[in-house]
Amino acid sequence: MTSPSPADAIVANRRAWDASAPLHRDDPSWERLKQHFARDPGFSWFDPPMEAALRAIGLGDRAVAHLCCNNGRETVSLMNLGAREAVGFDQSVAFLDQARDLAAVAGRACTFVAGDVHAIEARYDGAFDLVVITIGVLGWMPDLARFMAVPARLLRAGGRILIHEEHPVVNMFEPRAEPPLLVRHSYFRPTPFVGEDAIVYGNGPAPRVGPHYWFAHPLGCVVEALIGSGLAIERLREFPDNISSAACESLAAGRMLPMSYLLQARKAP
Repeated sequence: MTSPSPADAIVANRRAWDASAPLHRDDPSWERLKQHFARDPGFSWFDPPMEAALRAIGLGDRAVAHLCCNNGRETVSLMNLGAREAVGFDQSVAFLDQARDLAAVAGRACTFVAGDVHAIEARYDGAFDLVVITIGVLGWMPDLARFMAVPARLLRAGGRILIHEEHPVVNMFEPRAEPPLLVRHSYFRPTPFVGEDAIVYGNGPAPRVGPHYWFAHPLGCVVEALIGSGLAIERLREFPDNISSAACESLAAGRMLPMSYLLQARKAP
């Protein structure tokens, strides 16, 4: 299969996310999410390793950028955990509409900015103490080096980036197939996975929304992209915990595989 150009992949992925957004708003989990944020001013959507890392860094009086923020649940959580300012960037206008609704329910003055994350305005350069990247972002990026240059320029001197992501080992399997733990794809797969169905996290309906592209980046490539952007690695931890879709629970049985990781890097003071 011939890979699309990076520009074509980015446009196709945006269209697929926008088309998938109504399914997320209509799912019962959306109302439950709003209720959590409405009732608890300290509610956090982050998984325990990510929340612990954020607390260790300390969010008090920090300005935080959240790249590819989707419906804003982690962006709002950043302010609930004490951030002074939280700005979420995403190319899906439809999901940012949901993010603004969620922030309003939570009573948090988050800012949400629409557009290609590779083309964030220069006025945000050096504006943040911390950049956060959460579950399921890097696979949508056709060029890691180009993408990691973005947080590097958004950070102030001495600022940090914190990434909590699905482990790329997960891309080697087809969790819905039998047996689920049979290796079916190379860890070093050079071409993207191509999907046509809506992007949903659970087992709900997933109608056709057009092509979208998922890129399998080995963990070493993630580390090298950060180093290449001028950031120094401070921490890398791997976990057997599934933070991806419900389908991947079959891979987490027995806790034998690395299913997720936490990566922290810092810009030179």
